[in-house]
Amino acid sequence: MDKIRTFIAIPLNDSLFRTIAEVQRDLKTALPGIRWVRPETIHLTLAFLGDIPEEFLEKIGNSMLSIGRSFAPFKVRIADLGAFPSRKRPRVIWLGVERCAPLMQLQAELAEKLAAIDLPGENRPYTPHLTLGRSRRPDPGAESILESRAALEIGILPVDCMVLFESRLQAGGAVHIPRHTVALGG
Repeated sequence: MDKIRTFIAIPLNDSLFRTIAEVQRDLKTALPGIRWVRPETIHLTLAFLGDIPEEFLEKIGNSMLSIGRSFAPFKVRIADLGAFPSRKRPRVIWLGVERCAPLMQLQAELAEKLAAIDLPGENRPYTPHLTLGRSRRPDPGAESILESRAALEIGILPVDCMVLFESRLQAGGAVHIPRHTVALGG
């Protein structure tokens, strides 16, 4: 039984990719110890599924289709720079995504549909964000750098589809291959 690493996400547009690349260029000089995500692979994750049997792809696609029909396209604001678990001890550096009702409902319904086909979600609450980079070791100066840039305004993300991606891990970073795309609004 072949397994593939998968996640469901909202893709970004070219304008956001360019803006995010500029933010990363600025941060790279200030935070040299961070492993930065390639801007063209950044996305808004709705559900990380991990390694799943390939035969689940059709079930997942059908679940996405039934949800997609019931949601009209909407927009979310991308703003603010933060870190998990905190700016003081950053392991993941991220851009914030507005927790608007349509986004939170879309993610919750998706999680429910996936659980119904035996694909349980994560055990922690959904925190919408765009991962910019990861750190393996503490950087004592990171907190002040992140605080000084905390109030970034990035732009608006139109949410008009969701994509089931296959993620292939390679030496130069993950390659994301769209396996199923569902437009919102049917």
